[in-house]
Amino acid sequence: MPERVSLNQRLFDLPLLHGLGRSIHSRRLASEPRGQSTATRFFRNIPQLDALQGPLRELVVGGDSCRILVAGCSFGCEAYSLAAYLAVEFPALDWTIDAFDISHEAVAVAQRAIYGSKYGLADPLHGESRRYAARLLEPCGEAWSITADIRRHVHVSHGDLLASDFSATAGYDIVFAQNFLLHMDDATAAEAFARVVGATRPGGALFVAGMNLDSKLALVRSHRLIPVDWKIEDIHNSDQMRRSAWPWGYWTLEPIDAARPDFIMRYSTIFRTPGSAAAPA
Repeated sequence: MPERVSLNQRLFDLPLLHGLGRSIHSRRLASEPRGQSTATRFFRNIPQLDALQGPLRELVVGGDSCRILVAGCSFGCEAYSLAAYLAVEFPALDWTIDAFDISHEAVAVAQRAIYGSKYGLADPLHGESRRYAARLLEPCGEAWSITADIRRHVHVSHGDLLASDFSATAGYDIVFAQNFLLHMDDATAAEAFARVVGATRPGGALFVAGMNLDSKLALVRSHRLIPVDWKIEDIHNSDQMRRSAWPWGYWTLEPIDAARPDFIMRYSTIFRTPGSAAAPA
């Protein structure tokens, strides 16, 4: 299977086939039913997290503590991956992560914090991932558990971003809302997007990989968000779960087009909210 996926990506990354790919993907967007997915894995996009040491560093270390929200956390892989990154790269930092998901099953897995091939560890960890995994995971029989000190910083609960009683004050320094908005229709995604923007403090940062790019472009403009110009191509191409399958599903991710005049706004996955602390990166 990996060879077939790799061949698919190599073919549709050819400029000659971009038009065909866009046509196929447009038809999939129009015809495929949307549905939420809990598919995930640990350390999915480390180049994106590296922004915390780059243009977002002052946001992380500039206050007494750093408060982070992970919406749609699925089995907790993203929240715990982020926690491991913070523990390794910012060992003196006081930080907390609040994470929630609409799936009771996924929340139960994240709260149990024991992982094997079924929940995010199906693929071997490579490169830098191993360094962070060594801080995050410890053996638990034939599986792996999250270390106790990291678990104390990560609070996982059940929540529905679209519920009428959903409440999140605009107090989070950083909000992650990734890889679930693309499974919503445009109107629902717009409402959910407004709520995660509302949870982000003025001058804070919003991570939003995993959106329909055309919808994202319209939404970030309407909310006057400021794109962070940071390793955009590296981050884009690191999302192999979506890149490798394009254009064969509505959820897949197109090859990057550096010639587009809206390149930064379209392909950035990190945005700052308007406010005194935000400035173009």
